[in-house]
Amino acid sequence: IATKLKELARRHRDTTIIWAHIGLGRVVRPVEDQLGMVERGLRDPESKNVHFDISWDETAKYLVGTPEAVQVTAALINRFPERFLFGTDSVAPRTQEEYMKTYELYAPLLAELTPRARHLLLKGNYERIFDEARRRVRKWEADNKRR
Repeated sequence: IATKLKELARRHRDTTIIWAHIGLGRVVRPVEDQLGMVERGLRDPESKNVHFDISWDETAKYLVGTPEAVQVTAALINRFPERFLFGTDSVAPRTQEEYMKTYELYAPLLAELTPRARHLLLKGNYERIFDEARRRVRKWEADNKRR
């Protein structure tokens, strides 16, 4: 992972960090060995609180742009299925078809994932991370209630 993100993860070990778009976007192109960098971060025990979101069609065009990219990305998600999240991240979709565009772009990748990895990517990790966040917020609210 990028040095600054590693530093952030270490400073805030009890905070769940989700790196949106796996660091990619319309303006930000993959750096050399982008997925290798992500994998090194995933292997770093001090960055275990960092998760990666693969949402957005701009991100998909890099992760499924070639058969090799699909294979490398699927292998990474299959090795670390608890650390990836999916999202559409559609910008102002006007129709159901527009809303589903990102999901459809990822069809080649989803086909290469194990059933467990696909479930965790599409739903399981979101449920685990956000349910825990809600629990922690409610606990904090209860612990800090004005009397």
